[in-house]
Amino acid sequence: MTTPTALEALLKDRVALAIGAELRAVEEAIGTQIDSTVPLIHEMGEFIAGAGGKRLRPILLLMAARLAGYRGPRAVRMGCVVELLHTATLIHDDVVDQAPLRRGRPSANARWGDDASVLVGDHLYSKSFALMVQESDRRVLETLAGATVSMTEAEVFQLERKRGGTTSEADYVRIITQKTASFMSACCRIGGLLGGLDAERVDGLTRYGLDIGIAFQISDDSLDFVADQARLGKAIGADLREGKRTLPLIATLERADRAEREHVQRLLKSRALHSAEIEEIRRLVLRYEGVAYALERAHAYAQTAKEALSAFPESEDRETLALIADFVVDRDC
Repeated sequence: MTTPTALEALLKDRVALAIGAELRAVEEAIGTQIDSTVPLIHEMGEFIAGAGGKRLRPILLLMAARLAGYRGPRAVRMGCVVELLHTATLIHDDVVDQAPLRRGRPSANARWGDDASVLVGDHLYSKSFALMVQESDRRVLETLAGATVSMTEAEVFQLERKRGGTTSEADYVRIITQKTASFMSACCRIGGLLGGLDAERVDGLTRYGLDIGIAFQISDDSLDFVADQARLGKAIGADLREGKRTLPLIATLERADRAEREHVQRLLKSRALHSAEIEEIRRLVLRYEGVAYALERAHAYAQTAKEALSAFPESEDRETLALIADFVVDRDC
């Protein structure tokens, strides 16, 4: 069985070989877009860009475009657009969650404050839309517009569930489908549209991206209970501190006895969980195999994502997209 580290190394090599030049062009475009004569925008932009990240969304878009047979500047431009949009959402998420860390460094809001972070997030949204107007295909614009509406609606729904103190598994799946998966799905769909594919194959890429996104988020939420903090880039138990009820916890509360369930719910209503309380909940999640249940669901979504690629003939590019499906669930950071 391929280890997460070996799988990541293999995938990096495959991606670099396939779209390395395009990814470098995306990075250059991001650098151009975050440059500004306003010192604070430039300073925060440099800091945020320097944090790096997996660039998963541009990779999905570029690989989908490649599978669709497209080679050209539109994919690079749209890769920049989706990464700017993604970065803006992360900045706003950190403000809402009052997250102190992002990718192992102080978050923008922790360093510059909520007001500056919201404004610079808005600026990145604006820059992405300014780039988008250069796109001539209305279907591409409609795809991104639909995804951004879905994402913002999910944010409000998640806040509503958090304030109500209850989140069911159905609520959770709805949130991550709209918030994370819809955007990854849009990236893959755009790649197909750039290649001028027929409706069946565009829909296949769209379904692939949706299931990849769901699997990715379930895996990400599971890592909050079991990952190495240094590699993860955020504090273990960060979701618990922010009052988020993710699938491992939801599954645990369904399996726990009444006394344990009521105790955890009381703790989650606390404004500030102590480290010992977070560790207590984490141990309970592991004892009731909440992470194992969540990862089983993630693997199922990854499998259906790979099956959605069956409309395409076998190729190295299709195999690389299948490897991405494996990686998003079998990773350790």
